[in-house]
Amino acid sequence: MIQSKEIDGFPFVTYTKETYSTSAMIQKSDEFYKWLDKRRTIRDFSDKPIPKEVIENIIRSASSAPSGAHKQPWTFCVVSDNNIKKQIREAAEIEEYESYHGRMPDEWLNDLKPLQTDWKKEFLETAPYLIIVFKKSYDWKANKKTRVYYANESVGLACGFL
Repeated sequence: MIQSKEIDGFPFVTYTKETYSTSAMIQKSDEFYKWLDKRRTIRDFSDKPIPKEVIENIIRSASSAPSGAHKQPWTFCVVSDNNIKKQIREAAEIEEYESYHGRMPDEWLNDLKPLQTDWKKEFLETAPYLIIVFKKSYDWKANKKTRVYYANESVGLACGFL
C-alpha cells in the first residue's frame, strides 16, 4: 500500500523499501537486462491497431521518470488523426531533408549509412498513434514564470522510458 503525506503543502509519496535475497536480486537483474536488451531503434512500424489503454500506460510509465526537482518538464501529446499525422510527416521531412543535405557533417552521414535511413519518414503515417513529446523550458505558477531544472536531461529520461 502506498502511503502519502504532505510536506509544506505538497503531496509526498513515501518510499517503501523492498529487499531481496542475493539469488532473487541476481535473477531479477538478469530478467531486467534481458527485457531491456530486446529494445531496438526501429524505423519500420506496423499499422496494427493498439488499444488506447496501452498508449496511456506507456505515457504513465514515461511520466514516472526522474526529473530535476521533480518538475516533470514534459507534455505528451497523442496523435491518431491521419491528416495531422500527414502534416507532422511533411514538416518532419522538410527538416530532415535539410539535415541530410547540409546540416549533418559527412562523418554523421557515414555513421548513418549502415542504418539505411534517410530524410523520408513514411512511418509517421503508418503507426496508429504518434506520441509527441514537448519540453517545458519553464513553468507558470500563480501567473509567474518559474524555473525548470535539467529540462533536456529530464525529457530525455522520460523518452527513454517510452
